[in-house]
Amino acid sequence: MNKTALIVDDSRSARLVLKRMLEAHELEVATAESAEEALGYLTDHRPDVIFMDHLMPGMDGFEAVTAIKNNPATATIPIMMYTSQEGEVYVGQARALGAVGVLPKQVEPVEVSKVLTSLRVIGGKKVAEPALEQAGHSETSGEYPALESLDQDLRILIRDLFDQQRAILRRDLLDSYETIAARVVDEIRPPPPDEPEPDAPEDQRQPTRVLQVLVALLAVVSMVFAALYWQREQNWQQLRLRQAELQQVLENQRAIEAEDSLAYSRQIVEFETSYDVLYATTIGAIEWGVNQASLYAFDDIALGDKRLDLIGQVSEKLAAIDFSGVVRIESHVADYCLATAGTDGYRLADPQIAAGRCDQLGLSPGEAYERGLRQSVGFANFMRLADERSAGRIRYEIVSRGNAAPLVPYPPTLEGVTAGDWNATAALNNRVEVRIVSD
Repeated sequence: MNKTALIVDDSRSARLVLKRMLEAHELEVATAESAEEALGYLTDHRPDVIFMDHLMPGMDGFEAVTAIKNNPATATIPIMMYTSQEGEVYVGQARALGAVGVLPKQVEPVEVSKVLTSLRVIGGKKVAEPALEQAGHSETSGEYPALESLDQDLRILIRDLFDQQRAILRRDLLDSYETIAARVVDEIRPPPPDEPEPDAPEDQRQPTRVLQVLVALLAVVSMVFAALYWQREQNWQQLRLRQAELQQVLENQRAIEAEDSLAYSRQIVEFETSYDVLYATTIGAIEWGVNQASLYAFDDIALGDKRLDLIGQVSEKLAAIDFSGVVRIESHVADYCLATAGTDGYRLADPQIAAGRCDQLGLSPGEAYERGLRQSVGFANFMRLADERSAGRIRYEIVSRGNAAPLVPYPPTLEGVTAGDWNATAALNNRVEVRIVSD
């Protein structure tokens, strides 16, 4: 069964980058965009490791670490701070609260591998390997330095074979040299001066010839062993050259892997940057599109069914890009040139009359504020179910600015201005603007 990791970070791109690195080690990765969501996840799940951001809305990373460590059910889960914060003081604070260390946001894949190995989340080298390498090093670093990078079993076998062969050669050569030297000394030692050497009989000269033959044979054997020793040294030199070639190949491969790792890290940074730019551009395009239809007529409700259709389209597009944030709906009420309409209240004044003859020029601030909050039944129901529909990711704010912030200034004087000219300006100020703010 694969081990699991939990990433707690309010940045979508940061979660995505670290998740891909962890999945490369065959881990099952869960994510949470807030500390509160992570604590809810831990009530039913127990990951093998937690990567915790520091600065998040609501509960921050240190508060979350304290809550996890104070809970006996989750206290033993290792927590690694995954944040842009740095410095010895910060690392000390994190460890004092129970975190095992701090991992920077701009992390290399190899550093993630080291962290997972140190936490025993993924398998590393066998425990016996360091001892084996140390033993091999101590055995070969002196007399056989070229065997340090070979396989341990092969290294021991070759060393024992060479030691045995050299000991045999050395013993045989020493024995041969001592025997030959002793016999040569006996042969060339002159007889005592006061005792003339008698002629040896024929039967005594025969052992001398045998001895000479044995000396010649020993000399031949010594030459054979010398040739074998020389051949062994030649093979040893070839083995050293081969080892040097393999070492160079290994170093070249490591350099290539280092370059590939650097290129991969650069691609991740470029992807994260381009993703954030594309995400912001998409939100800006959605906001611009909905505000192209911001105006509404005098006799329309600011937040009616027409506005509901536009907000519904915005909600679908934001959900498609996994948006999380606030959609602010801001209504503005214009100061129209009005004429009384009996029990029906007011209507737009006749366009040909002078603006100074209007029965009323705009609503009072209180009336304008209330008019900006008017909603149709469908619009009100949509807002009521918004949190449930998006699981709280897309939140709506409705604000009425009344007639306090006209987009287009009205004529500075009523002299020479008709009601039609005045209301043409007012129509540009009767609008609903949408602002989209990402978390």
